[in-house]
Amino acid sequence: MVPFIIYWGVILVCVAWAALSIFFSIFYLARKENGNLWAFAFFNVLAAIVQAIVLAIYRTWGWGITQYSSLIYIIIGVLLVLTVVQAILGREPKESIA
Repeated sequence: MVPFIIYWGVILVCVAWAALSIFFSIFYLARKENGNLWAFAFFNVLAAIVQAIVLAIYRTWGWGITQYSSLIYIIIGVLLVLTVVQAILGREPKESIA
């Protein structure tokens, strides 16, 4: 029962993080503070790494939880796509010296 709770807890925490990341990305883009998106991209990578480690552990030890759920793969993909988008949008325009 405990492995089940840990597995789904990690998934739910990462879903909540992805939602917060999207919300604050839109918030900072609206305020033209694109530099803040780099921090969210970094934390998205960390969340994806944590999920990949959990997935590897659960696949290796064979608890069977990951056999009926592909949601963890979707969340890892969403976090990685969100990271790329935030990295691209997080670039600050260079100041032109005239």
